[in-house]
Amino acid sequence: MLEEVVCSEQTLSAGSSRSVHPGSSIPEPISAISKMVAFICHDLRLPLTAILANAEFLIQSDINEEERIEFYQEIHSAIDRMNELLSSLSDYSKEGDVVRPAIQSIVDTVGRVIRITAVRREFERIFIQHHHQGLAVGWFDSNRFECVIANLLLNACEAVSPDSGQIVITTIGNPTCLHVSVWDNGPGISPKIRDSIFQPFVRYGKAEGSGLGLAIAKKFVEDHGGDIYLDERSGPGTLFRISIPFTIPHGATPLVSVCPSHSTCISEATPCAEIRSR
Repeated sequence: MLEEVVCSEQTLSAGSSRSVHPGSSIPEPISAISKMVAFICHDLRLPLTAILANAEFLIQSDINEEERIEFYQEIHSAIDRMNELLSSLSDYSKEGDVVRPAIQSIVDTVGRVIRITAVRREFERIFIQHHHQGLAVGWFDSNRFECVIANLLLNACEAVSPDSGQIVITTIGNPTCLHVSVWDNGPGISPKIRDSIFQPFVRYGKAEGSGLGLAIAKKFVEDHGGDIYLDERSGPGTLFRISIPFTIPHGATPLVSVCPSHSTCISEATPCAEIRSR
């Protein structure tokens, strides 16, 4: 179901939230800085939600010290993420929108996204899986790609049943490309709005949505020189596919430490990670 796709595969027409509001018009183009502000505001909501949820867990009387430390670390991680988002806005105002790739682990990136999303009470019964094969460590902007996965995962969580929802994230790395698939067993996307799902500020079925999630994902994937599209041949549910360049430049050194348990993924093409959350 979630087989590897090739880097050269063409994208389909692409969009925002899960759909377009019936009868709504496409908004007029806005300035680049206004769009960036809107993107940052949108992405601040996820770490804020994680902070609130983990703070509520911290005050429970029946948690042990290990759990308390884990909740604290998740809050700390969410605050760091907010600082990064605000810093990126500041940097953008000075020098424009810049991608900052480095040697990163896609397993670590996806794991952070799953933890920060699954902590929300309304998603606690949704079954989220991550399967990885091949190279885990490659060349990409972890902050931006975290936003990509977070927006796809959040949309999937909101689309599936809160009691029987299933989401599968598959990542496949090779020396040249990283392939990502995000599948859910929700009702799927209506054919009427598939051509506009990546358009910004257009929403459908989510009264409080900003209509930015998929628009952000598309922009950040394309900033990496990659492709994102909705796979209409996937059968039941919804399946998004992504491919980005993954080649590590000669002489590059890691800016952050990579988890030792993933070090074998640099040279082995066998499954190296499976993350589940319920």
